[in-house]
Amino acid sequence: MVETVKFLTERGLPFRGSDETFGSETNGNYLGILELIARFDSFLCEHIKIKKYGGSERGVTSYLSKTMCEEFIQLLATKVEASIIAEIKLAKYFSISVDSTPDIAHADQLTFIVRYVQPNGKPVERFIRFIELHGHGAENMEAVVTKLIENLGLDISDLRGQSYDNAANMSGIYSGLQARIRELNPLAHYVPCAAHSLNQVGSCVAEY
Repeated sequence: MVETVKFLTERGLPFRGSDETFGSETNGNYLGILELIARFDSFLCEHIKIKKYGGSERGVTSYLSKTMCEEFIQLLATKVEASIIAEIKLAKYFSISVDSTPDIAHADQLTFIVRYVQPNGKPVERFIRFIELHGHGAENMEAVVTKLIENLGLDISDLRGQSYDNAANMSGIYSGLQARIRELNPLAHYVPCAAHSLNQVGSCVAEY
């Protein structure tokens, strides 16, 4: 089951279907793959039989439910994040890229990305996590970003770069997020997002 979770997450594939019934053609990739493996594994086959766990009610531990699936994903994510943080600490200096975007439920989430250079000289960029956002003000953004850096066990004095879009709350020269971060660490140089700048140029051109 863990290997199935790893397989799907590594490839960014969806887990759930429109139902969670074994034998259904619409039960999703997770249960579908387990059914496939069960054809060649007698233990798993017996485990998911309808008469045993596959059709059991709530409260019966089967390790087949979406709740357990999500717990496996969270455990794997914690392990991956810890490995990334260890690499960042080894590199010492790092830069961040932050942007907010609404999810499918229209709830704003902040994406937090870190860029650093490995000992072999290779620059890498790692997504760390989504952060639930309750306000778009620069002060709120600063609190969220600095708290996450602290919670990750990183030192903001080792921050050497920051990149955001061109919105005033992010790029404002006096009270934007970049200005507030530079008050904490003058060496954290701000670089506007090139993709966002290009998008703005394209929008202006299209208007004419």
